[in-house]
Amino acid sequence: MKKSLFFVAAAAVVLASCSSDVKISENTVPVGSNQQREIAFSSVAHTLKHAPVTDGVFPTTNTMEVAAYDVTNSRDFFTATTFSHSEGTIWTGGKYWPLAVDTINFLAYANFEGTSATWGFALPDTAKAAGVTLVMTDNKTAQKDLMYAIGTGGVKQDNNALTFSTSVPMAFKHAQAWVSFMADAYDATSGGKVTLDSIILNGAKYAGTYIIRQTNYDKTTGQTVAGAWTPSGDAQNVKVPNWTPAAIAYDGSGDGEPVGDGLLIVPDDVPAAPDFASFTIHYTLDGKAYSYTYTPDARNVDQAKHYVYNIVFHLHEIKIDASVTEWGNGGSTNVPVF
Repeated sequence: MKKSLFFVAAAAVVLASCSSDVKISENTVPVGSNQQREIAFSSVAHTLKHAPVTDGVFPTTNTMEVAAYDVTNSRDFFTATTFSHSEGTIWTGGKYWPLAVDTINFLAYANFEGTSATWGFALPDTAKAAGVTLVMTDNKTAQKDLMYAIGTGGVKQDNNALTFSTSVPMAFKHAQAWVSFMADAYDATSGGKVTLDSIILNGAKYAGTYIIRQTNYDKTTGQTVAGAWTPSGDAQNVKVPNWTPAAIAYDGSGDGEPVGDGLLIVPDDVPAAPDFASFTIHYTLDGKAYSYTYTPDARNVDQAKHYVYNIVFHLHEIKIDASVTEWGNGGSTNVPVF
């Protein structure tokens, strides 16, 4: 399935250096030098703690948890390291590239405060940086847009110089599915006469265990394999947050207006099990309250997909159209690091 891509870059912090034998650029040092280059990340992914948004700005208050595996020497390079905002678009964690020819694989996740994470697996994945198990507690009231990324970079030797990676693309993915709603009036006659009070998504899960493996990364095709969810807890009926009852206007565009933030739900990897049961619309017409429960034909969702239900109110009926889109991106595939 298609995935929405977000990107970060791992880079060398610029340090001044010189050599009489080799022209040294910003990301190189002479072989045998002890000049270190700090590993840093630059992100374009916006992952707020309480709502999914995709305007391409990673808040400076956000951190990312990172592990790295030294492929050349088959060992953990570092694990469970928090990278925080440093300056500009840079996040640092006090880690440096090795001063030898090496390939380093990175695994990161973001926006997972208040839950638990365990790095590493049992045999055969003995390395801690081989993967991480994330246990998300009930996410319905303080939703988190959990994201993760896998990528690779390293150090190469060119003549008498070591060259450090300056831009390692990391494709951040959303771990959950996003279900949201739009509302519109059918025509000017019905516009303003219907008040949408609330929408409740029925029978969805907001907790679970998510496993990400370093082996998901494919050097040829990029990050093509998703992590795996195991939902937990009972299915719940949850009201779409951040919506104040309002009259539904008609503006002739047919686009509708967003209803609240939508909800992030945990997909179930079992195809036969619906990921939600239905949704219920509560509305008022001519001072009288009504409710209408709609059961879509397709009730399975995939991670990193955005499911939009456009609700059109007529004085005599309700029409609902469904669409599925890729979950936006940050608008850039290669972020300059400075």
